[in-house]
Amino acid sequence: MTNAPSPRRRAAALLLALATFAGGACSSDDGSTAATTTTAATSTTAPTGTSPTTGPDGDPASGEATPSPDWAVTSPEAEGFDADALEKVRDWAFADERNTQGVVIVRHGRIAQEWYADGAGPDSWAASWSVGKSFASALVGIAIDEGLIPSVDEPMTTWYPEWEERGLGDITLEHVLQMADGLRWDETYDAAQGASDIIKLVTSAEDQLEVVRALPREHEPGTVFNYSSGTAMLLSGVIEQATGRPAGEYAQEKLFGPLGFTKADWWRDTEDHTLTYCCVDTTTRDFARLGLLYLREGRWGDEQVVPADWVKASVTGAPTSPDTYGYMWWLPGEDSSLPDDLFSANGHDGQFIFVVPSLDLVVVRNGTYVKDPGEPVADPNLFNRYPPDGLVPGHGTAPPDGWDNETFLGGIIDAITDDEPAS
Repeated sequence: MTNAPSPRRRAAALLLALATFAGGACSSDDGSTAATTTTAATSTTAPTGTSPTTGPDGDPASGEATPSPDWAVTSPEAEGFDADALEKVRDWAFADERNTQGVVIVRHGRIAQEWYADGAGPDSWAASWSVGKSFASALVGIAIDEGLIPSVDEPMTTWYPEWEERGLGDITLEHVLQMADGLRWDETYDAAQGASDIIKLVTSAEDQLEVVRALPREHEPGTVFNYSSGTAMLLSGVIEQATGRPAGEYAQEKLFGPLGFTKADWWRDTEDHTLTYCCVDTTTRDFARLGLLYLREGRWGDEQVVPADWVKASVTGAPTSPDTYGYMWWLPGEDSSLPDDLFSANGHDGQFIFVVPSLDLVVVRNGTYVKDPGEPVADPNLFNRYPPDGLVPGHGTAPPDGWDNETFLGGIIDAITDDEPAS
């Protein structure tokens, strides 16, 4: 988000919205208000008995290293970093007000460094928010490769036939992936500006797919970029109809399983529609697996999990957003001082997967998250179970205050001491 209100103002506004649209129900199941996780960072070293993961040629230094379930942790120096420079990044990222829960830095396919807040670790649940959009995009590419979806040029009326009668027959799947479908949607998170579409969706809708399939047209498709969680939710119906099962189940077989995720929950609405605009819960390490998959052009060991041409298309700027957005992956923008080939998956309250191919680098940052103990179902609404912005102490996610990606990721990049990635 750009030009966003401060975390305190967002929290107050969203709490007001929750009270207005959801009857104020936003407490944990037992009514507790436990303090959120503290943020004094601890480093994780390689477990006893592990060794660097080898690539296809058996060379531990291979840039094609693929993590096993026990992902090897080497050292900053082994992967071309100045360890002291990284420590300065850790001090900045884990300052109390930044609410960082976990950071994982992967280079050459191995974990060079990872840090966690007190009380958290490699097995801790982390939240995605809109990072989930990038997972959904990957599933579309897989389904196209399997012949379950004809192509990105397929009209959305294939899955939403009633759109034909509403004059929406010219919207294609590619328009949806590029956030250029022309449907009216307000993604404003500041309830002080009114009840936006996203606030209403997450505070009052039970069948979220039913809500977004009824959105009206505002622009001609392919003419305006409009970042929209409603648009991303449309992919839930596409994947569900194309594959015959919810997107979360398809992801378990096609992504989470092949990549060796240690655990994963993808939240769904009360009608069992996967929330493809958000809300994949997994570990910080496992978010890094998705980043490494895309760094390796969709290949994981000997398996092409996501087609290479899909990865390339996903991180290529769309006509309506050439410097900032592809198929639900972000680009750095023309004014960024970060590497030109950077792409990222970004989520609310500071969830990030950064990928820099020229440096053979993946970096993940997750914020404070206290997962609801029940089933991952938005019942009766998402905010009740997954509150953002630190609205409910000891529940949901908490935002960073004063976060800056160029300071954080730029500091990690500046700590690299070698000129070329290992090969």
